[in-house]
Amino acid sequence: MPEAKHRVKQFLESNQKPRFRGLDLSALLRLAETATQSLDTEKILNDTLDESLNFLGFDVGFIRTVDRDMGGMTVRAARGLRSPEFLDGVTPLSGTRRNVSRVVFESKEPYVCTDIRRDPIYKNRTMEREGVVSTAAAPILSKNRVLGIIVVGSRKPYRFTKREIRLLTAFGSQLGAALENAELYHEVAKGKAYIENLVENAGDAVVSTDISDRVLTWNRAAEIIFGYSKAEAIGNDLNIVMPPGRSRELEEIRLKLEVAGPMRNLETRRRRKDGTVIDVALAVSPVRDNESKVIGFLHLVKDITEKNRYERRLKDLDRMKSDFVSNVSHELRTPLTAIKGSVDNMLDGILGPLTEKQIRYLSRINSNADRLGRLIGDLLDLSRIEAGKIDLRPANVAAIALVKEVADALRTLAADKLISIEVLGADEHVDVWADRDKVLQILTNLIGNAVKFTPPHGRVAISVERHDAEWVKLAVVDSGPGVSAEEAVKIFDKFYQAQQANKLNVKGTGLGLAISKALVELHGGNIWFENGADGGSVFSFTLPARQPLN
Repeated sequence: MPEAKHRVKQFLESNQKPRFRGLDLSALLRLAETATQSLDTEKILNDTLDESLNFLGFDVGFIRTVDRDMGGMTVRAARGLRSPEFLDGVTPLSGTRRNVSRVVFESKEPYVCTDIRRDPIYKNRTMEREGVVSTAAAPILSKNRVLGIIVVGSRKPYRFTKREIRLLTAFGSQLGAALENAELYHEVAKGKAYIENLVENAGDAVVSTDISDRVLTWNRAAEIIFGYSKAEAIGNDLNIVMPPGRSRELEEIRLKLEVAGPMRNLETRRRRKDGTVIDVALAVSPVRDNESKVIGFLHLVKDITEKNRYERRLKDLDRMKSDFVSNVSHELRTPLTAIKGSVDNMLDGILGPLTEKQIRYLSRINSNADRLGRLIGDLLDLSRIEAGKIDLRPANVAAIALVKEVADALRTLAADKLISIEVLGADEHVDVWADRDKVLQILTNLIGNAVKFTPPHGRVAISVERHDAEWVKLAVVDSGPGVSAEEAVKIFDKFYQAQQANKLNVKGTGLGLAISKALVELHGGNIWFENGADGGSVFSFTLPARQPLN
């Protein structure tokens, strides 16, 4: 309202006779009272127009307001005018053609016309056809922003006085302030309704309380979760949902809020109306007034009873699966060890000389026994990793020496396919803080995979370099077919085998990379895959360069 008051003060301080000044002040006060009696925009516009016409003594007038969506001004209230063309039309505020609404909108000043029949601005003769001859238009202003125009007219030639123009301008300012207040009220009401709708339809229980834990807000989700209706909960103490033995929990939460601020993801228990105790995830925030004083609390509650039940069941099933795999693997190893021992004895000639055909068959049995042994070993490793039973025994290990050891062990396999294995990085003093056996297992998996997937006459290279002061990066590069983008995101999943493995008839369980990933992460490192710049695959992983301080 400051701008409207300024306009009124300016008007009252203008050079006019005291008797007029008193009358005009009464008119302004009466109009201000009329405009502020309601927050209904239509009522404000119509009452203001009636009051203005009555005081100024005219029987023709109208009010236009800015309609941003329509790109102009539309008639919102009118007296003494009947033309649908005029009442329903939109007066544009842009373009080449000038009109009264646009002139007042741009200048923010009144526009007076003694004879509209001779004024080129009134090219549209709708008002002339209504019999109007003289008009005065003033801006409806609020905070120096034009919201519309208020216009009075006469059906006879009329020369408006300065007093009448000043008064009409003051009326426009009063109306602008009233419209601004009504608009703000409607925006606040709309925002309030929107927030209330969000709260009411939220998936989680939304409960607000005062400082004494008396319930103030209780949404539909709270009714479903706790079983209490709004009527039963609002005004009641929040202790109605506390299980036996937890009566002090609300007080403890308040104390924690004072020290640490809002609490999130607090898992606790609550009681339903029927006495059932449920698991909930809770978030609690203090509600403050304008002076930052805590006046209440906001509780967001999610029922996680079923989620916890499923998680416990999954953990039980996972433990059962791990126990089963471990037991079965141990049971398989016993007869497998006996089979392999017997085959080795026969191949060593303990039972006498063998024919070439017998040797061929026994070698095949031996090879498959080794393969089955590796599978059993992988399953055991996986079950121990998932059960958290893998213990690391880290120490300072020379990375290059470890890589060369694995490379030498696999050269025979690589030579069968005419594949070369190279170790890059001549710095023999690059150490890692790691479990030597686990790193050997990681390297064996990665280099063994590279040899398997690389076609004959290909190349496998292993590099070791300092990643930064804290980490060492090891990478295995091959000249194989690479991996598609779709498969790359699954390549470290358990039991997943790339399609390329089937095409190349490469056998495996799909556990090597999953185990390698788990072992690298147990060391605190990362493992990742990239397609090589010239084709092939690059598997990289990091290991700590030194013993952590803690």
